[in-house]
Amino acid sequence: MTADIPASLDQIAQHLDIAPRTLARYVAADQAPRPVLLALFWETRWGRSAADCEAANYGAAQAGYAHALARENAALRRQINQLESLLTNGDSAANRPFFGVG
Repeated sequence: MTADIPASLDQIAQHLDIAPRTLARYVAADQAPRPVLLALFWETRWGRSAADCEAANYGAAQAGYAHALARENAALRRQINQLESLLTNGDSAANRPFFGVG
């Protein structure tokens, strides 16, 4: 993963707050502790791509929720207007059911 990060090993070690020799040992052994691997992953193009994808999907889902709530709000406003018009006309009983069954 260090080859995919556009920085020197010294800069990467400083970013991880570990000694450069420790990072060099991890690279030479091709093995590192999981927290180091996770921190490095998010600095690679794959990690940044995963974060961008997650943000785009979350934004799209939130936009869908907002549109659904706007439609529901408009339907409820139409229902309120219809009920208020029935009350102002006076030609209907106050306890008349709003929805017809069947």
